[in-house]
Amino acid sequence: MSVPRLVLGGLEPGPAVALASGALVAAFAGKAVVRPVTIGVDVPLWRLLHGAGAKAPRALDARVLGSAVAAELYDDWSAGCDLLALVAVEPALDRWQGADGSRAVDVAAALDAPLVLVVDARERGVTEAAAVVGIRALARATEFAGVIVVGGDEHGAAEGLRGLIEDRARLPLLGWIPPQLSEQFVRQYGSGSAALRQIGPRPHPGGAVGLCREAASYLRLDELEAVASRRGFVAPRPRKVLAAVPAAAGLTLAVAWGPPLEPFALENVDLLKAMGLYLAPLHIGRDRALPPGASGLLLAGLLDEDALGEFAANVELKTALAAAVAAGLPTLALGGGAVLLLRRLADSRGRSHDLAGVVPAEGELLEWYRRPRYVRARASRENPYDEGEGDVCELFDLEFLTLQQTAFAYHVGEGNGAGQAEGFVSGRCLATTLLPSLPARPQLASRLVAAMRPAVSGE
Repeated sequence: MSVPRLVLGGLEPGPAVALASGALVAAFAGKAVVRPVTIGVDVPLWRLLHGAGAKAPRALDARVLGSAVAAELYDDWSAGCDLLALVAVEPALDRWQGADGSRAVDVAAALDAPLVLVVDARERGVTEAAAVVGIRALARATEFAGVIVVGGDEHGAAEGLRGLIEDRARLPLLGWIPPQLSEQFVRQYGSGSAALRQIGPRPHPGGAVGLCREAASYLRLDELEAVASRRGFVAPRPRKVLAAVPAAAGLTLAVAWGPPLEPFALENVDLLKAMGLYLAPLHIGRDRALPPGASGLLLAGLLDEDALGEFAANVELKTALAAAVAAGLPTLALGGGAVLLLRRLADSRGRSHDLAGVVPAEGELLEWYRRPRYVRARASRENPYDEGEGDVCELFDLEFLTLQQTAFAYHVGEGNGAGQAEGFVSGRCLATTLLPSLPARPQLASRLVAAMRPAVSGE
Protein backbone atom coordinates (compact mmCIF):
# COMPACT_ATOMS: atom_id res chain seq x y z
CA MET A 1 0.00 0.00 0.00
CA SER A 2 1.67 3.21 -1.16
CA VAL A 3 -1.25 5.62 -1.60
CA PRO A 4 -1.02 8.77 0.57
CA ARG A 5 -2.92 8.22 3.80
CA LEU A 6 -3.49 9.64 7.23
CA VAL A 7 -5.47 8.82 10.37
CA LEU A 8 -7.66 11.31 12.26
CA GLY A 9 -8.32 10.68 15.92
CA GLY A 10 -9.76 12.73 18.75
CA LEU A 11 -8.74 13.00 22.37
CA GLU A 12 -12.27 12.38 23.65
CA PRO A 13 -15.73 11.47 22.35
CA GLY A 14 -17.75 14.21 20.69
CA PRO A 15 -18.56 15.91 17.39
CA ALA A 16 -15.15 17.55 16.88
CA VAL A 17 -13.76 14.62 14.89
CA ALA A 18 -16.88 14.60 12.69
CA LEU A 19 -16.43 18.27 11.83
CA ALA A 20 -12.67 17.97 11.24
CA SER A 21 -12.96 14.86 9.08
CA GLY A 22 -15.89 16.26 7.12
CA ALA A 23 -13.90 19.45 6.52
CA LEU A 24 -10.89 17.41 5.39
CA VAL A 25 -12.92 15.42 2.86
CA ALA A 26 -14.66 18.57 1.61
CA ALA A 27 -11.34 20.45 1.35
CA PHE A 28 -9.95 17.94 -1.17
CA ALA A 29 -13.15 17.87 -3.26
CA GLY A 30 -12.30 18.70 -6.86
CA LYS A 31 -8.58 18.46 -6.15
CA ALA A 32 -8.05 14.84 -5.18
CA VAL A 33 -10.09 11.65 -4.86
CA VAL A 34 -10.43 10.87 -1.16
CA ARG A 35 -11.68 7.57 0.24
CA PRO A 36 -12.96 8.03 3.81
CA VAL A 37 -12.83 4.96 6.05
CA THR A 38 -14.23 4.98 9.57
CA ILE A 39 -12.45 2.86 12.16
CA GLY A 40 -15.54 1.61 13.92
CA VAL A 41 -19.16 2.20 12.95
CA ASP A 42 -21.05 5.43 13.55
CA VAL A 43 -24.03 6.03 11.26
CA PRO A 44 -24.24 9.87 11.50
CA LEU A 45 -20.50 10.13 10.85
CA TRP A 46 -20.80 7.78 7.86
CA ARG A 47 -23.66 9.85 6.44
CA LEU A 48 -21.73 13.08 6.94
CA LEU A 49 -18.65 11.75 5.12
CA HIS A 50 -20.86 10.32 2.38
CA GLY A 51 -22.35 13.74 1.77
CA ALA A 52 -19.03 15.59 1.93
CA GLY A 53 -17.05 13.50 -0.56
CA ALA A 54 -17.21 11.91 -3.98
CA LYS A 55 -16.12 8.41 -2.91
CA ALA A 56 -18.57 6.44 -0.80
CA PRO A 57 -17.05 5.88 2.65
CA ARG A 58 -16.30 2.49 4.10
CA ALA A 59 -16.65 1.37 7.73
CA LEU A 60 -14.22 -1.11 9.23
CA ASP A 61 -15.79 -3.08 12.08
CA ALA A 62 -12.99 -4.80 13.98
CA ARG A 63 -15.57 -6.49 16.20
CA VAL A 64 -16.43 -8.89 13.37
CA LEU A 65 -13.37 -8.69 11.07
CA GLY A 66 -9.96 -10.19 11.72
CA SER A 67 -6.73 -8.27 11.12
CA ALA A 68 -5.85 -10.21 7.96
CA VAL A 69 -9.22 -9.43 6.32
CA ALA A 70 -8.93 -5.82 7.45
CA ALA A 71 -5.56 -5.57 5.72
CA GLU A 72 -7.06 -6.90 2.47
CA LEU A 73 -9.85 -4.36 2.71
CA TYR A 74 -7.42 -1.48 3.27
CA ASP A 75 -5.55 -2.53 0.13
CA ASP A 76 -8.75 -2.75 -1.87
CA TRP A 77 -10.09 0.59 -0.64
CA SER A 78 -6.88 2.45 -1.44
CA ALA A 79 -7.08 1.49 -5.12
CA GLY A 80 -8.20 4.29 -7.41
CA CYS A 81 -7.93 7.08 -4.85
CA ASP A 82 -5.40 9.84 -4.18
CA LEU A 83 -5.82 9.83 -0.40
CA LEU A 84 -7.06 7.32 2.15
CA ALA A 85 -8.52 9.21 5.13
CA LEU A 86 -9.08 6.94 8.12
CA VAL A 87 -11.31 8.42 10.83
CA ALA A 88 -11.45 6.87 14.30
CA VAL A 89 -14.93 6.68 15.80
CA GLU A 90 -13.49 6.20 19.30
CA PRO A 91 -10.85 8.46 20.93
CA ALA A 92 -7.31 7.78 19.71
CA LEU A 93 -6.35 5.54 22.64
CA ASP A 94 -9.64 3.61 22.86
CA ARG A 95 -10.47 0.32 21.13
CA TRP A 96 -13.57 -0.21 19.04
CA GLN A 97 -15.70 -2.73 20.93
CA GLY A 98 -12.57 -3.92 22.74
CA ALA A 99 -11.02 -5.34 19.53
CA ASP A 100 -7.23 -5.61 19.46
CA GLY A 101 -5.52 -3.34 16.96
CA SER A 102 -8.55 -1.07 16.55
CA ARG A 103 -7.19 2.04 18.31
CA ALA A 104 -6.36 4.96 16.05
CA VAL A 105 -2.74 4.83 17.24
CA ASP A 106 -2.59 1.10 16.41
CA VAL A 107 -4.02 1.57 12.91
CA ALA A 108 -1.62 4.45 12.24
CA ALA A 109 1.32 2.27 13.27
CA ALA A 110 0.11 -0.78 11.31
CA LEU A 111 -0.37 1.24 8.13
CA ASP A 112 2.71 3.40 8.69
CA ALA A 113 0.43 6.42 8.42
CA PRO A 114 0.75 9.76 10.23
CA LEU A 115 -1.84 10.53 12.92
CA VAL A 116 -3.59 13.90 12.99
CA LEU A 117 -5.00 14.71 16.42
CA VAL A 118 -8.31 16.56 16.65
CA VAL A 119 -8.52 18.78 19.73
CA ASP A 120 -11.92 19.96 20.94
CA ALA A 121 -11.16 23.31 22.58
CA ARG A 122 -14.75 24.50 22.84
CA GLU A 123 -14.94 24.10 26.62
CA ARG A 124 -11.50 23.28 28.03
CA GLY A 125 -9.40 25.64 25.98
CA VAL A 126 -5.72 25.74 26.84
CA THR A 127 -5.90 22.74 29.17
CA GLU A 128 -6.25 20.52 26.11
CA ALA A 129 -2.54 21.06 25.46
CA ALA A 130 -1.77 18.75 28.37
CA ALA A 131 -3.77 15.97 26.73
CA VAL A 132 -1.82 16.42 23.49
CA VAL A 133 1.48 16.12 25.34
CA GLY A 134 0.18 13.11 27.27
CA ILE A 135 -0.97 11.13 24.24
CA ARG A 136 2.41 11.60 22.59
CA ALA A 137 4.07 10.10 25.65
CA LEU A 138 1.66 7.14 25.73
CA ALA A 139 1.96 6.24 22.02
CA ARG A 140 5.63 6.60 21.21
CA ALA A 141 5.46 4.18 18.27
CA THR A 142 3.02 6.45 16.44
CA GLU A 143 4.07 9.22 14.09
CA PHE A 144 2.09 12.32 15.07
CA ALA A 145 1.66 14.65 12.12
CA GLY A 146 -0.06 17.64 13.66
CA VAL A 147 -3.21 19.00 15.28
CA ILE A 148 -6.55 20.35 14.09
CA VAL A 149 -8.23 22.50 16.73
CA VAL A 150 -12.03 22.69 16.75
CA GLY A 151 -13.59 25.70 18.50
CA GLY A 152 -11.98 27.62 21.29
CA ASP A 153 -11.58 31.38 21.32
CA GLU A 154 -7.94 32.36 20.96
CA HIS A 155 -8.70 35.52 22.90
CA GLY A 156 -10.53 33.62 25.64
CA ALA A 157 -10.08 30.23 27.33
CA ALA A 158 -8.01 28.93 24.43
CA GLU A 159 -5.50 31.79 24.50
CA GLY A 160 -2.03 30.30 24.42
CA LEU A 161 -3.18 26.88 23.14
CA ARG A 162 -1.52 27.42 19.78
CA GLY A 163 1.86 28.14 21.37
CA LEU A 164 1.68 25.17 23.74
CA ILE A 165 0.84 22.75 20.92
CA GLU A 166 3.65 24.01 18.75
CA ASP A 167 6.29 24.55 21.50
CA ARG A 168 5.59 21.94 24.18
CA ALA A 169 4.02 19.16 22.08
CA ARG A 170 6.17 20.13 19.07
CA LEU A 171 3.37 19.56 16.61
CA PRO A 172 2.33 21.86 13.78
CA LEU A 173 -1.15 23.34 13.75
CA LEU A 174 -2.90 22.03 10.62
CA GLY A 175 -6.13 23.96 11.09
CA TRP A 176 -8.23 25.91 13.57
CA ILE A 177 -11.98 25.88 13.03
CA PRO A 178 -13.47 28.94 14.76
CA PRO A 179 -15.95 28.64 17.64
CA GLN A 180 -18.92 30.25 15.87
CA LEU A 181 -18.81 27.64 13.10
CA SER A 182 -18.08 24.71 15.41
CA GLU A 183 -20.94 25.56 17.76
CA GLN A 184 -23.38 25.77 14.87
CA PHE A 185 -22.15 22.40 13.63
CA VAL A 186 -22.59 20.82 17.06
CA ARG A 187 -26.21 21.99 17.24
CA GLN A 188 -27.05 20.83 13.74
CA TYR A 189 -25.12 17.55 13.80
CA GLY A 190 -26.56 16.62 17.16
CA SER A 191 -30.14 17.35 16.16
CA GLY A 192 -29.92 15.15 13.07
CA SER A 193 -32.25 17.47 11.19
CA ALA A 194 -32.06 21.07 10.07
CA ALA A 195 -35.83 21.25 10.28
CA LEU A 196 -35.90 21.09 14.07
CA ARG A 197 -36.60 24.37 15.81
CA GLN A 198 -33.71 25.63 17.89
CA ILE A 199 -32.71 28.72 19.80
CA GLY A 200 -29.94 30.80 18.29
CA PRO A 201 -28.77 31.36 14.72
CA ARG A 202 -30.76 29.80 11.90
CA PRO A 203 -29.41 26.46 10.61
CA HIS A 204 -26.88 26.54 7.80
CA PRO A 205 -28.73 26.14 4.47
CA GLY A 206 -26.39 23.34 3.45
CA GLY A 207 -26.87 21.41 6.68
CA ALA A 208 -23.97 19.79 8.53
CA VAL A 209 -22.23 19.00 5.23
CA GLY A 210 -22.42 22.68 4.25
CA LEU A 211 -20.76 23.61 7.54
CA CYS A 212 -17.98 21.11 6.81
CA ARG A 213 -17.40 22.76 3.43
CA GLU A 214 -17.19 26.13 5.16
CA ALA A 215 -14.81 24.72 7.78
CA ALA A 216 -12.56 23.37 5.01
CA SER A 217 -11.27 26.88 4.37
CA TYR A 218 -9.71 26.91 7.84
CA LEU A 219 -7.53 23.87 7.18
CA ARG A 220 -3.96 24.10 5.91
CA LEU A 221 -4.58 21.95 2.88
CA ASP A 222 -1.04 22.00 1.47
CA GLU A 223 0.40 20.91 4.81
CA LEU A 224 -2.20 18.15 5.20
CA GLU A 225 -1.37 16.92 1.70
CA ALA A 226 2.34 16.89 2.59
CA VAL A 227 1.59 15.05 5.83
CA ALA A 228 -0.36 12.32 4.02
CA SER A 229 2.52 11.86 1.59
CA ARG A 230 4.87 10.97 4.46
CA ARG A 231 3.39 7.50 4.63
CA GLY A 232 5.64 4.48 4.53
CA PHE A 233 5.37 1.50 2.22
CA VAL A 234 3.24 -1.37 3.48
CA ALA A 235 3.49 -4.60 1.50
CA PRO A 236 0.07 -5.80 0.29
CA ARG A 237 -1.37 -8.86 1.98
CA PRO A 238 -2.04 -11.96 -0.13
CA ARG A 239 -5.64 -11.96 -1.33
CA LYS A 240 -7.40 -14.86 0.37
CA VAL A 241 -10.90 -13.47 0.94
CA LEU A 242 -11.11 -10.69 -1.64
CA ALA A 243 -10.02 -12.97 -4.47
CA ALA A 244 -11.47 -14.15 -7.77
CA VAL A 245 -13.28 -17.50 -7.81
CA PRO A 246 -13.88 -19.43 -11.05
CA ALA A 247 -17.53 -20.08 -10.21
CA ALA A 248 -18.33 -16.34 -10.40
CA ALA A 249 -17.07 -15.88 -13.96
CA GLY A 250 -19.79 -14.85 -16.38
CA LEU A 251 -22.43 -14.29 -13.70
CA THR A 252 -24.40 -11.05 -13.31
CA LEU A 253 -25.53 -9.89 -9.89
CA ALA A 254 -28.15 -7.14 -9.74
CA VAL A 255 -27.17 -4.71 -6.97
CA ALA A 256 -29.93 -2.45 -5.68
CA TRP A 257 -29.07 1.20 -5.14
CA GLY A 258 -30.68 4.63 -5.07
CA PRO A 259 -33.25 6.15 -2.70
CA PRO A 260 -34.45 4.98 -0.29
CA LEU A 261 -31.50 2.55 -0.04
CA GLU A 262 -28.29 4.10 1.30
CA PRO A 263 -25.02 2.37 0.30
CA PHE A 264 -23.90 1.29 3.77
CA ALA A 265 -21.69 -1.78 4.41
CA LEU A 266 -20.13 -1.58 0.96
CA GLU A 267 -17.42 -4.05 1.94
CA ASN A 268 -20.03 -6.66 0.94
CA VAL A 269 -20.15 -5.26 -2.59
CA ASP A 270 -16.34 -5.03 -2.64
CA LEU A 271 -16.07 -8.74 -1.86
CA LEU A 272 -18.61 -9.79 -4.49
CA LYS A 273 -16.86 -7.66 -7.09
CA ALA A 274 -13.46 -9.15 -6.16
CA MET A 275 -14.90 -12.64 -6.62
CA GLY A 276 -15.43 -11.83 -10.30
CA LEU A 277 -19.18 -11.18 -10.49
CA TYR A 278 -20.42 -8.56 -12.92
CA LEU A 279 -22.38 -6.08 -10.80
CA ALA A 280 -25.36 -4.60 -12.64
CA PRO A 281 -26.92 -1.58 -10.92
CA LEU A 282 -30.63 -1.66 -10.16
CA HIS A 283 -32.05 1.76 -9.27
CA ILE A 284 -35.03 0.83 -7.13
CA GLY A 285 -36.75 4.18 -7.54
CA ARG A 286 -36.52 4.53 -11.34
CA ASP A 287 -35.98 1.10 -12.91
CA ARG A 288 -39.04 -0.95 -13.78
CA ALA A 289 -37.38 -4.37 -14.16
CA LEU A 290 -34.29 -6.28 -13.12
CA PRO A 291 -31.18 -5.88 -15.32
CA PRO A 292 -31.13 -8.24 -18.30
CA GLY A 293 -29.32 -11.49 -17.60
CA ALA A 294 -29.28 -11.06 -13.81
CA SER A 295 -28.81 -14.42 -12.14
CA GLY A 296 -28.86 -13.07 -8.57
CA LEU A 297 -29.95 -10.07 -6.53
CA LEU A 298 -28.41 -8.12 -3.64
CA LEU A 299 -30.41 -5.61 -1.61
CA ALA A 300 -28.40 -4.22 1.31
CA GLY A 301 -27.84 -1.00 3.18
CA LEU A 302 -29.60 1.59 5.32
CA LEU A 303 -32.91 3.24 4.55
CA ASP A 304 -33.77 6.88 4.05
CA GLU A 305 -37.31 6.93 5.42
CA ASP A 306 -38.15 10.19 3.66
CA ALA A 307 -37.53 8.51 0.29
CA LEU A 308 -39.48 5.29 0.92
CA GLY A 309 -42.34 6.64 -1.16
CA GLU A 310 -40.22 6.41 -4.34
CA PHE A 311 -39.87 2.65 -4.02
CA ALA A 312 -43.44 2.19 -2.77
CA ALA A 313 -44.73 3.93 -5.90
CA ASN A 314 -42.64 1.75 -8.26
CA VAL A 315 -45.34 -0.89 -8.74
CA GLU A 316 -43.69 -2.42 -11.83
CA LEU A 317 -40.42 -3.14 -10.03
CA LYS A 318 -42.14 -4.45 -6.91
CA THR A 319 -44.11 -6.85 -9.08
CA ALA A 320 -40.95 -7.91 -10.91
CA LEU A 321 -39.09 -8.53 -7.64
CA ALA A 322 -41.89 -10.66 -6.23
CA ALA A 323 -42.10 -12.69 -9.43
CA ALA A 324 -38.31 -13.19 -9.62
CA VAL A 325 -38.02 -14.38 -6.03
CA ALA A 326 -41.01 -16.69 -6.46
CA ALA A 327 -39.31 -18.14 -9.57
CA GLY A 328 -36.21 -18.97 -7.53
CA LEU A 329 -33.84 -16.05 -8.20
CA PRO A 330 -31.00 -16.31 -5.63
CA THR A 331 -31.54 -13.23 -3.45
CA LEU A 332 -29.70 -11.77 -0.48
CA ALA A 333 -31.51 -8.96 1.35
CA LEU A 334 -29.66 -7.47 4.34
CA GLY A 335 -30.51 -4.70 6.79
CA GLY A 336 -32.68 -2.08 5.11
CA GLY A 337 -32.80 -4.22 1.97
CA ALA A 338 -34.80 -6.87 3.84
CA VAL A 339 -37.31 -4.22 4.94
CA LEU A 340 -38.06 -3.42 1.28
CA LEU A 341 -39.31 -6.99 0.81
CA LEU A 342 -42.02 -6.70 3.50
CA ARG A 343 -45.67 -6.37 2.57
CA ARG A 344 -46.08 -3.10 4.43
CA LEU A 345 -44.03 -0.86 6.70
CA ALA A 346 -44.97 1.87 9.14
CA ASP A 347 -41.92 4.11 9.44
CA SER A 348 -40.74 5.84 12.62
CA ARG A 349 -42.96 8.84 11.82
CA GLY A 350 -46.09 6.70 11.50
CA ARG A 351 -46.35 6.82 7.70
CA SER A 352 -47.42 3.59 5.99
CA HIS A 353 -45.79 2.21 2.82
CA ASP A 354 -46.81 -0.75 0.64
CA LEU A 355 -43.61 -2.59 -0.27
CA ALA A 356 -42.61 -5.58 -2.41
CA GLY A 357 -44.63 -8.20 -0.54
CA VAL A 358 -42.01 -10.94 -0.91
CA VAL A 359 -41.88 -11.55 2.84
CA PRO A 360 -45.27 -12.37 4.41
CA ALA A 361 -44.98 -9.80 7.19
CA GLU A 362 -45.78 -6.23 8.11
CA GLY A 363 -43.60 -4.19 10.41
CA GLU A 364 -43.06 -0.91 12.19
CA LEU A 365 -39.72 0.87 12.51
CA LEU A 366 -39.24 1.90 16.12
CA GLU A 367 -35.71 3.24 16.34
CA TRP A 368 -32.52 3.79 14.36
CA TYR A 369 -29.26 3.19 16.23
CA ARG A 370 -26.39 5.64 16.03
CA ARG A 371 -23.96 2.78 16.55
CA PRO A 372 -24.58 -0.91 15.94
CA ARG A 373 -25.84 -3.36 18.49
CA TYR A 374 -24.34 -6.83 18.30
CA VAL A 375 -26.12 -10.14 18.65
CA ARG A 376 -24.94 -13.71 18.57
CA ALA A 377 -26.58 -15.29 15.53
CA ARG A 378 -26.60 -18.96 14.56
CA ALA A 379 -27.68 -19.92 11.06
CA SER A 380 -30.77 -22.10 10.91
CA ARG A 381 -31.03 -25.35 8.98
CA GLU A 382 -33.26 -23.62 6.43
CA ASN A 383 -30.68 -20.88 5.76
CA PRO A 384 -29.65 -21.43 2.13
CA TYR A 385 -26.34 -19.55 2.30
CA ASP A 386 -24.98 -19.08 5.82
CA GLU A 387 -23.73 -21.56 8.39
CA GLY A 388 -22.31 -21.61 11.90
CA GLU A 389 -22.59 -18.73 14.34
CA GLY A 390 -20.93 -15.43 15.15
CA ASP A 391 -21.46 -11.80 16.07
CA VAL A 392 -23.69 -9.84 13.70
CA CYS A 393 -24.70 -6.20 13.99
CA GLU A 394 -28.13 -4.61 13.75
CA LEU A 395 -28.75 -0.92 13.10
CA PHE A 396 -32.46 -0.51 13.80
CA ASP A 397 -35.33 -1.89 15.85
CA LEU A 398 -38.19 -3.35 13.83
CA GLU A 399 -41.38 -4.69 15.39
CA PHE A 400 -43.47 -7.11 13.36
CA LEU A 401 -47.18 -6.41 13.37
CA THR A 402 -48.10 -9.51 11.36
CA LEU A 403 -45.91 -12.52 10.72
CA GLN A 404 -46.74 -15.66 8.74
CA GLN A 405 -43.33 -17.11 7.95
CA THR A 406 -42.32 -20.56 9.21
CA ALA A 407 -38.74 -20.83 7.85
CA PHE A 408 -36.33 -18.43 9.56
CA ALA A 409 -32.75 -17.51 8.75
CA TYR A 410 -31.11 -17.25 12.18
CA HIS A 411 -31.51 -18.01 15.85
CA VAL A 412 -30.38 -15.06 17.96
CA GLY A 413 -29.19 -15.44 21.55
CA GLU A 414 -26.47 -16.84 23.76
CA GLY A 415 -26.16 -20.38 25.03
CA ASN A 416 -27.46 -23.69 23.74
CA GLY A 417 -31.13 -22.73 23.64
CA ALA A 418 -33.08 -22.25 20.46
CA GLY A 419 -32.88 -18.47 20.78
CA GLN A 420 -35.11 -15.93 19.09
CA ALA A 421 -35.98 -16.56 15.43
CA GLU A 422 -34.79 -13.84 13.04
CA GLY A 423 -34.92 -13.30 9.31
CA PHE A 424 -36.81 -15.13 6.59
CA VAL A 425 -36.13 -17.86 4.07
CA SER A 426 -38.29 -18.20 1.00
CA GLY A 427 -36.84 -20.64 -1.52
CA ARG A 428 -33.47 -19.17 -2.51
CA CYS A 429 -34.19 -15.80 -0.91
CA LEU A 430 -32.52 -14.94 2.40
CA ALA A 431 -33.83 -11.77 4.03
CA THR A 432 -32.60 -10.55 7.42
CA THR A 433 -32.74 -7.20 9.16
CA LEU A 434 -29.33 -8.06 10.59
CA LEU A 435 -26.35 -6.80 8.61
CA PRO A 436 -23.75 -9.58 8.35
CA SER A 437 -20.35 -8.73 6.90
CA LEU A 438 -19.56 -10.96 3.91
CA PRO A 439 -15.76 -10.61 4.32
CA ALA A 440 -16.24 -12.00 7.83
CA ARG A 441 -18.58 -14.75 6.55
CA PRO A 442 -17.19 -15.54 3.06
CA GLN A 443 -19.10 -18.82 2.84
CA LEU A 444 -22.29 -16.76 2.61
CA ALA A 445 -21.03 -15.09 -0.57
CA SER A 446 -19.67 -18.37 -1.99
CA ARG A 447 -22.98 -20.15 -1.55
CA LEU A 448 -24.84 -17.27 -3.15
CA VAL A 449 -22.55 -17.57 -6.19
CA ALA A 450 -23.03 -21.33 -6.28
CA ALA A 451 -26.81 -20.84 -6.27
CA MET A 452 -26.54 -18.37 -9.16
CA ARG A 453 -24.64 -20.78 -11.41
CA PRO A 454 -27.51 -23.24 -12.11
CA ALA A 455 -29.78 -20.29 -12.85
CA VAL A 456 -27.47 -19.47 -15.79
CA SER A 457 -26.32 -22.87 -17.00
CA GLY A 458 -29.60 -24.73 -16.56
CA GLU A 459 -27.92 -27.46 -14.56
